[in-house]
Amino acid sequence: MVTARKCLFLAAASLLLPACASTDTAGLAGSKATITTDVAYVLAVEQKAKPAGVRVVWVHPPKQRSDD
Repeated sequence: MVTARKCLFLAAASLLLPACASTDTAGLAGSKATITTDVAYVLAVEQKAKPAGVRVVWVHPPKQRSDD
């Protein structure tokens, strides 16, 4: 019984996996957007913090998305 299940599983896998490889393009290809650091916002925050004696450490700098 276990051997029959293994054979059935291998047969199903051998039929399904080549079907995935035969597609020409990626199914979830994203747009051609570029994501960069929002430099204007970073500079504005750092300029406001400097006179107050506050040191800013960006763990996750703000990002800006531009669609091409």
